[in-house]
Amino acid sequence: MSAEAPTSRLYLTTPPELVSGGVAVGAFADLLAKAIAATDIACLRITGSDAARMATIAEPLLPLAQDLGVAVLFDDADLAQKLRGDGVHLTDPALYARARRAIGTDGIVGVACPLERHTAMEVGEAGADYIQFQPSSAPEDIELIAWWTEMMTVPSVVAGRFTPESAKAFIGAGADFLAPAPTIWAETDPVAAIAALLD
Repeated sequence: MSAEAPTSRLYLTTPPELVSGGVAVGAFADLLAKAIAATDIACLRITGSDAARMATIAEPLLPLAQDLGVAVLFDDADLAQKLRGDGVHLTDPALYARARRAIGTDGIVGVACPLERHTAMEVGEAGADYIQFQPSSAPEDIELIAWWTEMMTVPSVVAGRFTPESAKAFIGAGADFLAPAPTIWAETDPVAAIAALLD
């Protein structure tokens, strides 16, 4: 690992209530703009599978995020292409090759992997743009992120519910991105809660 102080950026995921209509798209867009202004956000993942609903959600969010330098990912490669997102997030490593063909070499294909080294290394070496892990704050999980940082050049995304202590531990281990659970948007002050992860 580098002797320099480790740095991480944030990877946000839209709340499920955005799809169900429990959260208004306009209100969420306002929150997102405030969060982007408040801290270092690299990526927004818009979750959901209904194409019509995704188009409605993406209409204000995608240009807002992209114009402010935030990459926008979807859960489906074809949908990402259709809506002109920056790429796709996969929850099944076996779908990587198909998604890469659909997205092309210029798009982002990120993959969520189990907490073991073999699958993550295989997908990383195949060309994934990042590997997402969902660890606990147990020492062996933090050590896995530290090992990945030292051994691999593919960026790591650490996803989960963070405390200030666990966020600090994963940043110290070299995690490239922290992806807080989408429940963070339900905090009393979600913008402050998001920004606090990097404080």
